[in-house]
Amino acid sequence: MPTLRRLASDTIWYGLSNIISRFANYLLTPIHTKIFLPQEYGIIGDLYVYVAFLNVIYTFGTETSYFRYANDLGEQKIYNQNFTSLILYSTLLSGIIIFFASPIANLLDYPGKEKYIIYLGLLMAVDTLLSLPFARLRWLKKPRLFAFAKFFNIGLYILLNLFFLWFCKDVAEGKYLTFLQDFMLSWFNPKDLVGYVFLAQLLANAPLFWLLRKEIWNYQPTWDKDLAKKVFFYSYPLVILGLAGTLNTTADRFFIKNYLPDSFGNQQHILGVYFACIKFSVFILVLIQGYRYAAEPFFFSKAKDKNAPELLAKAMEYFVAVACFSVILVSLNTDWLKYLLLRNRAYDEGLIIVPTFLFANLFLGIYYNLTAWFKIADKTQYGTYISLIGAVITIIGNLGWLPVLGILGSAVASLVTYASMSFLCYYWGQKFYPVPYRIGIILGYVALSAVLVWWGNSFSAESIWLNILLKNLLVVPFMGAVLIVEWQNLKTLKIFR
Repeated sequence: MPTLRRLASDTIWYGLSNIISRFANYLLTPIHTKIFLPQEYGIIGDLYVYVAFLNVIYTFGTETSYFRYANDLGEQKIYNQNFTSLILYSTLLSGIIIFFASPIANLLDYPGKEKYIIYLGLLMAVDTLLSLPFARLRWLKKPRLFAFAKFFNIGLYILLNLFFLWFCKDVAEGKYLTFLQDFMLSWFNPKDLVGYVFLAQLLANAPLFWLLRKEIWNYQPTWDKDLAKKVFFYSYPLVILGLAGTLNTTADRFFIKNYLPDSFGNQQHILGVYFACIKFSVFILVLIQGYRYAAEPFFFSKAKDKNAPELLAKAMEYFVAVACFSVILVSLNTDWLKYLLLRNRAYDEGLIIVPTFLFANLFLGIYYNLTAWFKIADKTQYGTYISLIGAVITIIGNLGWLPVLGILGSAVASLVTYASMSFLCYYWGQKFYPVPYRIGIILGYVALSAVLVWWGNSFSAESIWLNILLKNLLVVPFMGAVLIVEWQNLKTLKIFR
């Protein structure tokens, strides 16, 4: 099993970079939830919804098309063409956004906040131009440089947040270094701190152009009309898929802001609460992202291997086992994790969504695993069909459950959406690219973890420490079940040798 061992090794590196990056990023959550009221924090969550949609349009599937054609057409050739496309896309789109910043701010109900739109327009252009160099690191099997760049980026982002939201704010308010107060107030506004979150991310991303200079500057401007057409027809279904997928992952915030009944409270306040509490999903999202970074180029490079279906099946099984373990741990430890992530107890009302949202993300990870078949088989249109069906379920689910269950309804809608998408992707995949998944075992892991989470959250001991101990003991039967089922395979895999 040397190939799976390589995948596991790369996943650890990419996962480690994402774990540290996301955990470091989530260290900002207690800072943000202490500084910002839920209404203000909701603005950040709301604007990042639009960023997520626009990022799909900006990148236009160039990463996946790069991986798809790097072997067939030559890595340098497809890199040159796709990077030229990204330069054109990002310049055009960000130019439009910046030029129309005032009308866009008014349209989004943030009049006078043009600087938010300008910062985000610049940020999307920078992120777009960095996306392909990061993909190149994955293709060239440079996970260490990938990880270092991510670590550097998030470290600088945290420092800039502390600089703007703590140091600059305190000096501007005259708490210390009063001789600098007039200078600070000449450019810093302590009464409008939201924009500095976006500015910090923009400034933190800029130095990556130097860190990835070899990958960026090893580029020759190219425009091959035939290749551009080939890439376009391969990628446009992925764009539709990405937009629909983004709708599935972010529409909940749109519906909460615009359709949550007044009986549940102020929409902007509840949106901030929801946005803070979904941050608990970091503990499983880092696993999903790390696995995706390693798996996508890995499976494309092994697409012609006769053992590829067996590799996909086994990788899925291991992924689900680890993801379920993560869901159990987080779901049963929110009683004390909330003190780390949520420094303002006004956000605690949203903790009810955490287990449901974690299971939704578990199925999202399963879906990402299953999507390998239509990318390898060049049937990306099926990804579009599935994502569009998922988008319809998301919309209907939010409109149906949000008025009844509040923000828990949005979490339930996400769970139903991703579970349905996983089923459809598996069903169609077995017709066009059969993979011998052990469905009984995979669903058994999910069902067992769900029972343990329900059981753990149904009792509460008088002592908080006893409560934590008893809940965490519930991971033992799950680990035991996994070891019994997977023992022979784990010995063969020898990941840590």
